[in-house]
Amino acid sequence: MRRQVVGVSILFGTFAFIQGIGEPTTGLTTQPTFSLLKAWGCDARDTATFLALLGGPWCLKPLYGLLSDFVPLAGYRRKSYLAVAAIAATLCFLGLYALPLSAGARNVLFAALFLPTLAITVSDVVLDALLIETGQSLSITGRLQSVCAGAGYAATLLTGVWGGALSEEHHQQLGFLACGLLMGLTLLLTIFYVREPRAEKRPTTGPSAGQTLLAAFRSPGLWAVSSFLFAWHFNPFSQSVLYSYMTGPLEMSEKAYGHTVSLMAVGAIAACVTYGLYCRRLPMAWLLPGSIVWGVASTLTYWPLVQGNNAPWISLFAGFSYMTGSMITLDLAARACPLQAAGTVFALLMAVCNLSTSLSTWVGGYCYEECLQAWGASGGLAILLVTSAAFTLCSWFAIRRLPRELLV
Repeated sequence: MRRQVVGVSILFGTFAFIQGIGEPTTGLTTQPTFSLLKAWGCDARDTATFLALLGGPWCLKPLYGLLSDFVPLAGYRRKSYLAVAAIAATLCFLGLYALPLSAGARNVLFAALFLPTLAITVSDVVLDALLIETGQSLSITGRLQSVCAGAGYAATLLTGVWGGALSEEHHQQLGFLACGLLMGLTLLLTIFYVREPRAEKRPTTGPSAGQTLLAAFRSPGLWAVSSFLFAWHFNPFSQSVLYSYMTGPLEMSEKAYGHTVSLMAVGAIAACVTYGLYCRRLPMAWLLPGSIVWGVASTLTYWPLVQGNNAPWISLFAGFSYMTGSMITLDLAARACPLQAAGTVFALLMAVCNLSTSLSTWVGGYCYEECLQAWGASGGLAILLVTSAAFTLCSWFAIRRLPRELLV
Protein backbone atom coordinates (compact mmCIF):
# COMPACT_ATOMS: atom_id res chain seq x y z
CA MET A 1 0.00 0.00 0.00
CA ARG A 2 2.71 2.48 0.98
CA ARG A 3 4.68 1.69 -2.16
CA GLN A 4 1.58 2.29 -4.29
CA VAL A 5 0.91 5.63 -2.58
CA VAL A 6 4.49 6.76 -3.21
CA GLY A 7 4.28 5.62 -6.83
CA VAL A 8 1.07 7.49 -7.70
CA SER A 9 2.31 10.56 -5.80
CA ILE A 10 5.46 10.64 -7.94
CA LEU A 11 3.44 10.08 -11.11
CA PHE A 12 0.94 12.87 -10.47
CA GLY A 13 3.66 15.16 -9.16
CA THR A 14 5.69 14.62 -12.35
CA PHE A 15 2.69 15.41 -14.55
CA ALA A 16 1.97 18.57 -12.54
CA PHE A 17 5.62 19.66 -12.71
CA ILE A 18 5.81 19.23 -16.50
CA GLN A 19 2.49 21.00 -17.00
CA GLY A 20 3.73 23.87 -14.84
CA ILE A 21 6.73 24.28 -17.11
CA GLY A 22 4.93 23.74 -20.42
CA GLU A 23 1.72 25.79 -19.94
CA PRO A 24 2.12 28.75 -22.36
CA THR A 25 0.25 31.34 -20.25
CA THR A 26 2.16 30.77 -16.99
CA GLY A 27 5.12 28.48 -17.75
CA LEU A 28 8.60 28.59 -19.18
CA THR A 29 7.63 30.21 -22.48
CA THR A 30 5.54 33.01 -20.93
CA GLN A 31 8.31 35.53 -20.31
CA PRO A 32 10.10 34.71 -23.59
CA THR A 33 6.76 35.29 -25.34
CA PHE A 34 6.41 38.63 -23.55
CA SER A 35 9.93 39.61 -24.60
CA LEU A 36 9.26 38.67 -28.24
CA LEU A 37 6.09 40.73 -28.30
CA LYS A 38 7.90 43.64 -26.68
CA ALA A 39 10.67 43.42 -29.27
CA TRP A 40 8.01 43.46 -32.01
CA GLY A 41 6.62 46.76 -30.69
CA CYS A 42 3.64 45.47 -28.70
CA ASP A 43 2.57 47.54 -25.68
CA ALA A 44 0.96 46.35 -22.44
CA ARG A 45 -2.50 46.39 -24.01
CA ASP A 46 -1.41 44.19 -26.92
CA THR A 47 0.42 41.78 -24.62
CA ALA A 48 -2.53 41.52 -22.22
CA THR A 49 -4.92 40.87 -25.11
CA PHE A 50 -2.57 38.19 -26.48
CA LEU A 51 -2.38 36.49 -23.07
CA ALA A 52 -6.12 36.74 -22.41
CA LEU A 53 -7.01 35.14 -25.75
CA LEU A 54 -4.33 32.50 -25.31
CA GLY A 55 -5.94 31.50 -22.02
CA GLY A 56 -9.31 30.96 -23.70
CA PRO A 57 -9.15 27.12 -23.62
CA TRP A 58 -9.07 27.22 -19.83
CA CYS A 59 -12.60 28.65 -19.88
CA LEU A 60 -13.94 25.50 -21.60
CA LYS A 61 -12.84 22.96 -18.99
CA PRO A 62 -16.37 21.58 -18.38
CA LEU A 63 -16.55 20.52 -22.04
CA TYR A 64 -13.34 18.51 -21.70
CA GLY A 65 -14.66 16.95 -18.51
CA LEU A 66 -17.87 15.84 -20.22
CA LEU A 67 -15.93 14.39 -23.16
CA SER A 68 -13.59 12.46 -20.90
CA ASP A 69 -16.41 11.21 -18.67
CA PHE A 70 -18.90 10.13 -21.34
CA VAL A 71 -17.06 9.82 -24.68
CA PRO A 72 -14.30 7.18 -24.52
CA LEU A 73 -11.53 7.58 -27.08
CA ALA A 74 -10.10 4.32 -28.47
CA GLY A 75 -11.70 2.49 -25.56
CA TYR A 76 -10.29 4.71 -22.79
CA ARG A 77 -11.81 7.67 -20.96
CA ARG A 78 -8.54 9.09 -19.65
CA LYS A 79 -5.43 7.52 -21.16
CA SER A 80 -6.24 8.22 -24.82
CA TYR A 81 -7.00 11.89 -24.18
CA LEU A 82 -3.72 12.27 -22.29
CA ALA A 83 -1.81 10.68 -25.16
CA VAL A 84 -3.43 12.83 -27.87
CA ALA A 85 -2.84 15.99 -25.83
CA ALA A 86 0.82 15.11 -25.28
CA ILE A 87 1.39 14.45 -28.99
CA ALA A 88 -0.27 17.72 -30.04
CA ALA A 89 1.67 19.83 -27.53
CA THR A 90 4.97 18.14 -28.40
CA LEU A 91 4.60 18.72 -32.13
CA CYS A 92 3.60 22.38 -31.72
CA PHE A 93 6.44 23.24 -29.35
CA LEU A 94 9.03 21.51 -31.52
CA GLY A 95 7.56 23.23 -34.58
CA LEU A 96 7.99 26.62 -32.88
CA TYR A 97 11.60 25.77 -32.14
CA ALA A 98 12.29 24.84 -35.76
CA LEU A 99 10.25 27.68 -37.24
CA PRO A 100 12.10 31.00 -37.68
CA LEU A 101 9.98 33.73 -36.10
CA SER A 102 10.39 36.99 -37.96
CA ALA A 103 9.53 40.36 -36.45
CA GLY A 104 5.79 40.88 -36.26
CA ALA A 105 4.83 37.21 -36.55
CA ARG A 106 2.37 37.63 -33.70
CA ASN A 107 -0.43 35.67 -35.34
CA VAL A 108 1.87 32.76 -36.13
CA LEU A 109 3.14 32.72 -32.55
CA PHE A 110 -0.40 32.83 -31.19
CA ALA A 111 -1.61 29.99 -33.40
CA ALA A 112 1.39 27.83 -32.51
CA LEU A 113 0.89 28.41 -28.76
CA PHE A 114 -2.90 28.10 -28.75
CA LEU A 115 -2.92 24.36 -29.51
CA PRO A 116 -0.45 23.48 -26.69
CA THR A 117 -2.56 25.57 -24.33
CA LEU A 118 -5.64 23.62 -25.39
CA ALA A 119 -3.78 20.30 -25.10
CA ILE A 120 -2.45 21.05 -21.62
CA THR A 121 -5.89 22.24 -20.50
CA VAL A 122 -7.44 18.96 -21.64
CA SER A 123 -4.74 16.92 -19.91
CA ASP A 124 -5.22 19.00 -16.74
CA VAL A 125 -8.93 18.12 -16.63
CA VAL A 126 -8.24 14.45 -17.34
CA LEU A 127 -5.54 14.30 -14.67
CA ASP A 128 -7.94 15.90 -12.17
CA ALA A 129 -10.41 13.10 -12.90
CA LEU A 130 -7.70 10.46 -12.52
CA LEU A 131 -6.55 12.08 -9.28
CA ILE A 132 -10.08 11.96 -7.84
CA GLU A 133 -10.53 8.32 -8.85
CA THR A 134 -7.13 7.24 -7.55
CA GLY A 135 -7.25 9.40 -4.45
CA GLN A 136 -10.68 8.20 -3.36
CA SER A 137 -9.76 4.55 -3.85
CA LEU A 138 -6.64 4.99 -1.68
CA SER A 139 -8.06 7.71 0.62
CA ILE A 140 -5.23 10.10 -0.29
CA THR A 141 -7.02 12.76 -2.34
CA GLY A 142 -5.76 15.57 -0.12
CA ARG A 143 -2.19 14.33 -0.28
CA LEU A 144 -2.24 14.10 -4.06
CA GLN A 145 -3.64 17.63 -4.33
CA SER A 146 -0.86 18.93 -2.09
CA VAL A 147 1.77 17.10 -4.14
CA CYS A 148 0.43 18.52 -7.41
CA ALA A 149 0.20 22.07 -6.07
CA GLY A 150 3.74 21.92 -4.71
CA ALA A 151 5.09 20.41 -7.92
CA GLY A 152 3.36 23.06 -10.02
CA TYR A 153 4.92 25.92 -8.08
CA ALA A 154 8.28 24.18 -8.03
CA ALA A 155 8.05 24.36 -11.81
CA THR A 156 7.25 28.08 -11.55
CA LEU A 157 10.32 28.52 -9.38
CA LEU A 158 12.47 27.15 -12.20
CA THR A 159 10.64 28.86 -15.04
CA GLY A 160 11.17 32.27 -13.46
CA VAL A 161 14.94 31.93 -13.46
CA TRP A 162 15.17 30.01 -16.72
CA GLY A 163 12.61 32.13 -18.58
CA GLY A 164 14.38 35.32 -17.52
CA ALA A 165 17.73 34.02 -18.71
CA LEU A 166 16.35 32.93 -22.09
CA SER A 167 14.72 36.32 -22.59
CA GLU A 168 17.83 38.22 -21.54
CA GLU A 169 20.05 36.27 -23.92
CA HIS A 170 17.49 36.33 -26.77
CA HIS A 171 17.27 32.53 -26.86
CA GLN A 172 13.50 32.39 -26.56
CA GLN A 173 13.13 29.45 -28.91
CA LEU A 174 15.19 27.21 -26.64
CA GLY A 175 12.24 27.43 -24.26
CA PHE A 176 9.98 25.96 -26.94
CA LEU A 177 12.47 23.10 -27.44
CA ALA A 178 12.58 22.32 -23.72
CA CYS A 179 8.78 22.31 -23.47
CA GLY A 180 8.51 20.06 -26.51
CA LEU A 181 10.88 17.51 -25.03
CA LEU A 182 9.12 17.55 -21.67
CA MET A 183 5.70 17.10 -23.25
CA GLY A 184 7.17 14.14 -25.12
CA LEU A 185 8.08 12.72 -21.72
CA THR A 186 4.43 12.94 -20.64
CA LEU A 187 3.53 10.79 -23.63
CA LEU A 188 5.90 8.09 -22.39
CA LEU A 189 4.52 8.38 -18.85
CA THR A 190 1.00 8.01 -20.19
CA ILE A 191 1.81 4.94 -22.28
CA PHE A 192 3.80 3.03 -19.66
CA TYR A 193 2.54 4.20 -16.25
CA VAL A 194 -1.09 5.35 -16.50
CA ARG A 195 -3.26 2.38 -15.58
CA GLU A 196 -6.87 2.38 -16.73
CA PRO A 197 -9.29 -0.40 -17.68
CA ARG A 198 -10.89 -0.19 -21.09
CA ALA A 199 -14.34 1.41 -21.20
CA GLU A 200 -16.19 -0.94 -23.51
CA LYS A 201 -19.53 0.78 -23.00
CA ARG A 202 -20.98 3.94 -21.57
CA PRO A 203 -20.88 4.09 -17.78
CA THR A 204 -24.05 2.78 -16.13
CA THR A 205 -24.03 5.80 -13.82
CA GLY A 206 -24.54 8.16 -16.78
CA PRO A 207 -28.25 8.95 -16.22
CA SER A 208 -27.90 9.55 -12.48
CA ALA A 209 -24.81 11.64 -13.10
CA GLY A 210 -26.75 13.69 -15.63
CA GLN A 211 -29.57 14.23 -13.14
CA THR A 212 -27.02 15.30 -10.56
CA LEU A 213 -25.52 17.79 -12.99
CA LEU A 214 -28.96 19.22 -13.77
CA ALA A 215 -29.75 19.58 -10.07
CA ALA A 216 -26.39 21.27 -9.48
CA PHE A 217 -27.00 23.79 -12.26
CA ARG A 218 -30.36 24.65 -10.70
CA SER A 219 -28.84 25.09 -7.25
CA PRO A 220 -28.65 28.71 -6.00
CA GLY A 221 -25.71 27.65 -3.87
CA LEU A 222 -23.61 26.70 -6.89
CA TRP A 223 -24.41 30.03 -8.54
CA ALA A 224 -23.38 31.84 -5.35
CA VAL A 225 -20.08 29.96 -5.31
CA SER A 226 -19.55 30.81 -8.98
CA SER A 227 -20.22 34.48 -8.28
CA PHE A 228 -17.72 34.52 -5.44
CA LEU A 229 -15.03 32.81 -7.52
CA PHE A 230 -15.58 35.16 -10.47
CA ALA A 231 -15.37 38.27 -8.28
CA TRP A 232 -12.32 37.06 -6.36
CA HIS A 233 -10.36 36.21 -9.50
CA PHE A 234 -11.27 39.39 -11.38
CA ASN A 235 -7.98 41.23 -10.93
CA PRO A 236 -7.02 43.69 -13.71
CA PHE A 237 -3.51 43.96 -12.24
CA SER A 238 -2.18 41.04 -14.25
CA GLN A 239 1.18 39.44 -14.94
CA SER A 240 1.41 41.16 -18.31
CA VAL A 241 0.97 44.61 -16.70
CA LEU A 242 3.52 43.78 -14.03
CA TYR A 243 6.00 42.65 -16.69
CA SER A 244 5.47 45.79 -18.76
CA TYR A 245 5.95 48.07 -15.74
CA MET A 246 8.99 46.29 -14.31
CA THR A 247 10.88 45.92 -17.58
CA GLY A 248 9.72 49.35 -18.79
CA PRO A 249 9.59 52.27 -16.32
CA LEU A 250 11.56 50.40 -13.63
CA GLU A 251 14.17 49.38 -16.25
CA MET A 252 14.50 45.91 -14.76
CA SER A 253 16.41 43.33 -16.79
CA GLU A 254 14.75 40.17 -18.06
CA LYS A 255 16.78 38.07 -15.62
CA ALA A 256 15.82 40.25 -12.69
CA TYR A 257 12.15 40.00 -13.58
CA GLY A 258 12.48 36.23 -13.88
CA HIS A 259 13.91 36.15 -10.35
CA THR A 260 10.81 37.93 -9.03
CA VAL A 261 8.65 35.21 -10.60
CA SER A 262 10.72 32.57 -8.81
CA LEU A 263 10.42 34.42 -5.51
CA MET A 264 6.65 34.49 -5.94
CA ALA A 265 6.75 30.73 -6.43
CA VAL A 266 8.70 30.30 -3.18
CA GLY A 267 6.02 32.25 -1.33
CA ALA A 268 3.27 30.21 -3.02
CA ILE A 269 4.89 26.91 -2.02
CA ALA A 270 5.09 28.11 1.58
CA ALA A 271 1.39 29.02 1.42
CA CYS A 272 0.47 25.54 0.16
CA VAL A 273 2.34 23.89 3.02
CA THR A 274 0.97 26.12 5.77
CA TYR A 275 -2.61 25.97 4.49
CA GLY A 276 -2.52 22.20 4.68
CA LEU A 277 -1.66 22.51 8.39
CA TYR A 278 -4.56 24.71 9.48
CA CYS A 279 -7.32 24.46 6.83
CA ARG A 280 -9.32 21.76 8.62
CA ARG A 281 -9.00 23.47 12.00
CA LEU A 282 -10.84 26.61 10.91
CA PRO A 283 -14.43 26.85 9.61
CA MET A 284 -14.98 28.09 6.09
CA ALA A 285 -16.96 30.99 7.58
CA TRP A 286 -13.62 32.31 8.89
CA LEU A 287 -11.49 31.30 5.95
CA LEU A 288 -13.56 33.04 3.26
CA PRO A 289 -13.27 36.58 4.70
CA GLY A 290 -9.59 35.79 5.14
CA SER A 291 -9.33 34.94 1.45
CA ILE A 292 -10.56 38.43 0.61
CA VAL A 293 -8.02 39.99 2.97
CA TRP A 294 -5.23 37.91 1.46
CA GLY A 295 -6.39 38.73 -2.07
CA VAL A 296 -6.36 42.47 -1.39
CA ALA A 297 -2.97 42.16 0.33
CA SER A 298 -1.48 40.31 -2.65
CA THR A 299 -2.39 43.28 -4.87
CA LEU A 300 -1.52 46.20 -2.58
CA THR A 301 1.82 44.56 -1.72
CA TYR A 302 3.03 45.99 -5.03
CA TRP A 303 2.32 49.57 -3.93
CA PRO A 304 6.05 50.33 -3.33
CA LEU A 305 6.54 49.87 -7.08
CA VAL A 306 4.55 53.08 -7.58
CA GLN A 307 7.41 54.97 -5.91
CA GLY A 308 9.95 52.99 -7.94
CA ASN A 309 10.98 50.79 -5.01
CA ASN A 310 11.40 47.05 -5.41
CA ALA A 311 12.54 44.47 -2.88
CA PRO A 312 12.60 40.66 -2.72
CA TRP A 313 10.04 40.63 0.11
CA ILE A 314 7.42 42.11 -2.22
CA SER A 315 7.43 39.10 -4.54
CA LEU A 316 7.68 36.65 -1.65
CA PHE A 317 4.73 38.11 0.23
CA ALA A 318 2.69 38.57 -2.94
CA GLY A 319 3.13 34.88 -3.80
CA PHE A 320 2.30 33.78 -0.24
CA SER A 321 -0.78 35.99 0.13
CA TYR A 322 -2.20 35.26 -3.31
CA MET A 323 -1.76 31.51 -2.97
CA THR A 324 -3.25 31.48 0.54
CA GLY A 325 -6.39 33.18 -0.75
CA SER A 326 -6.42 30.98 -3.84
CA MET A 327 -6.20 27.77 -1.78
CA ILE A 328 -9.27 28.87 0.19
CA THR A 329 -11.24 29.44 -3.02
CA LEU A 330 -10.18 26.01 -4.34
CA ASP A 331 -11.25 24.42 -1.06
CA LEU A 332 -14.65 26.10 -1.34
CA ALA A 333 -15.05 24.90 -4.94
CA ALA A 334 -14.21 21.32 -3.95
CA ARG A 335 -16.75 21.37 -1.11
CA ALA A 336 -19.46 22.67 -3.42
CA CYS A 337 -19.17 19.75 -5.88
CA PRO A 338 -21.73 16.92 -5.66
CA LEU A 339 -19.97 13.57 -5.47
CA GLN A 340 -21.65 11.97 -8.50
CA ALA A 341 -20.60 14.83 -10.78
CA ALA A 342 -17.58 16.17 -8.95
CA GLY A 343 -15.25 16.16 -11.95
CA THR A 344 -17.51 18.09 -14.29
CA VAL A 345 -18.79 20.56 -11.68
CA PHE A 346 -15.27 21.25 -10.43
CA ALA A 347 -14.16 21.85 -14.02
CA LEU A 348 -17.09 24.24 -14.44
CA LEU A 349 -16.10 26.24 -11.36
CA MET A 350 -12.49 26.37 -12.51
CA ALA A 351 -13.68 27.58 -15.91
CA VAL A 352 -15.45 30.45 -14.13
CA CYS A 353 -12.15 31.33 -12.43
CA ASN A 354 -10.24 31.15 -15.72
CA LEU A 355 -12.85 33.22 -17.54
CA SER A 356 -12.60 35.91 -14.86
CA THR A 357 -8.81 35.86 -15.01
CA SER A 358 -8.70 36.11 -18.82
CA LEU A 359 -11.29 38.88 -18.94
CA SER A 360 -9.61 40.90 -16.19
CA THR A 361 -6.22 40.45 -17.89
CA TRP A 362 -7.58 42.05 -21.06
CA VAL A 363 -9.32 44.83 -19.12
CA GLY A 364 -6.16 45.50 -17.10
CA GLY A 365 -3.95 45.83 -20.16
CA TYR A 366 -6.39 48.22 -21.81
CA CYS A 367 -6.87 50.35 -18.68
CA TYR A 368 -3.14 50.51 -17.96
CA GLU A 369 -2.37 51.90 -21.40
CA GLU A 370 -5.17 54.46 -21.09
CA CYS A 371 -4.00 55.55 -17.63
CA LEU A 372 -0.41 55.59 -18.85
CA GLN A 373 -1.28 58.28 -21.37
CA ALA A 374 -3.20 60.38 -18.84
CA TRP A 375 -1.25 60.01 -15.56
CA GLY A 376 2.04 58.38 -16.45
CA ALA A 377 3.37 54.94 -15.53
CA SER A 378 3.31 55.40 -11.74
CA GLY A 379 -0.12 56.99 -11.74
CA GLY A 380 -1.52 54.31 -14.03
CA LEU A 381 -0.12 51.54 -11.84
CA ALA A 382 -1.55 53.13 -8.70
CA ILE A 383 -5.02 53.41 -10.22
CA LEU A 384 -4.88 49.80 -11.40
CA LEU A 385 -3.79 48.53 -7.97
CA VAL A 386 -6.60 50.34 -6.18
CA THR A 387 -9.16 49.21 -8.76
CA SER A 388 -8.03 45.59 -8.51
CA ALA A 389 -8.24 45.63 -4.72
CA ALA A 390 -11.75 47.09 -4.96
CA PHE A 391 -12.89 44.27 -7.27
CA THR A 392 -11.56 41.70 -4.80
CA LEU A 393 -13.49 43.38 -1.98
CA CYS A 394 -16.66 43.05 -4.05
CA SER A 395 -16.51 39.28 -3.59
CA TRP A 396 -17.71 39.91 -0.01
CA PHE A 397 -21.26 40.40 -1.29
CA ALA A 398 -21.26 36.86 -2.73
CA ILE A 399 -20.21 35.32 0.61
CA ARG A 400 -23.49 36.37 2.19
CA ARG A 401 -25.41 34.27 -0.36
CA LEU A 402 -23.47 31.04 0.18
CA PRO A 403 -25.32 28.05 1.68
CA ARG A 404 -24.72 27.55 5.39
CA GLU A 405 -23.54 23.98 4.90
CA LEU A 406 -20.50 25.28 3.00
CA LEU A 407 -19.47 27.61 5.80
CA VAL A 408 -18.81 24.99 8.48
